[in-house]
Formats: sequence, C-alpha cells, structure tokens
Amino acid sequence: MKKVIVILLILTALAAAGGFKRHAFTLSTGIPGLLLPELSYEYSFDASNKVGVAAGTFVLWSEYRLNYVIMLNSFEVMGSLGFVPGMDDDDDEGFLDDLFEGILSGGTNDATFLSATGGYRYTADGGFIFRVAGGGGYFFNDTDSRFIPFFQLGVGYGF
Repeated sequence: MKKVIVILLILTALAAAGGFKRHAFTLSTGIPGLLLPELSYEYSFDASNKVGVAAGTFVLWSEYRLNYVIMLNSFEVMGSLGFVPGMDDDDDEGFLDDLFEGILSGGTNDATFLSATGGYRYTADGGFIFRVAGGGGYFFNDTDSRFIPFFQLGVGYGF
C-alpha cells in the first residue's frame, strides 16, 4: 500500500510540474457555422496533446464531434470527426417543409464531417481559457457534399 501511495504522489508531482491543466471545458460560438454555443470537454495527455468531445449546433441543427488538438505554445491545431443527426422522416413533408429544413440545417442534415482549425489559445495561470480559431469542415452525406468555412470564439476553464 505504501508503494501505491508513493507512486501516486510521484505521478501527481509530475503532473503538477508539467505546467498544464489536465481537463478543460470550453464554450464556443462562431460564424457562419456554430451560431449557437458549442460545449466541449478536453483531456490533456501532456502540454501539447489533447483529445476531446464536443456537442453543439450547426446553424440550428445539433452536431457532435471528436477532437484531437496539438498545442504549439499558444497556437492550436485541431482536427475533428463528427456528425449532424438527421431529422425524423415520420411525417409526410411538403416542398416548403423540405426547403425550410434545408435552409435551417445549412445543407448538413444527416451529414458526417471532417474539420480542421487553427488558432490562438490563451490559458491563464488560474485556468481561464480564451480561444479564437478559424478553419472549415467538409460535410458529406448521401445526396450532397460541401465545404463550409467557419470562425470561432470561445472561453473556458482548465483544471
């Protein structure tokens, strides 16, 4: 038992000496893609490599994604794989309903996407995070594929 405690203390000291926060939550919004907030959680393996999950909206459609982030000092490069769930097609919808659904989803309804962003992230000693990023995503589904550029601003907290 003493060995386990000593090992845990050593690992804790190494993590504290690394100068980075292991967990982080961020809230981001952007143009034109994420008009409503997106909440994300990140786990840091070390000061440069993070993985995360995010859930939010694309225009007014929900979206979910997995992220991998590489930090180069304050510069972040993020790659994501995600999807935008489709609407239930239980109802017989008319032409106007289909058109309205297409406009609201930005053409991403029931799409899988790959995205890449680059940006600046400032993390204060107390854990406050500010980030600004730009990039784009390639959305593809059965009927259509498109590239959509976007810009994000976000705030968060690391602990």
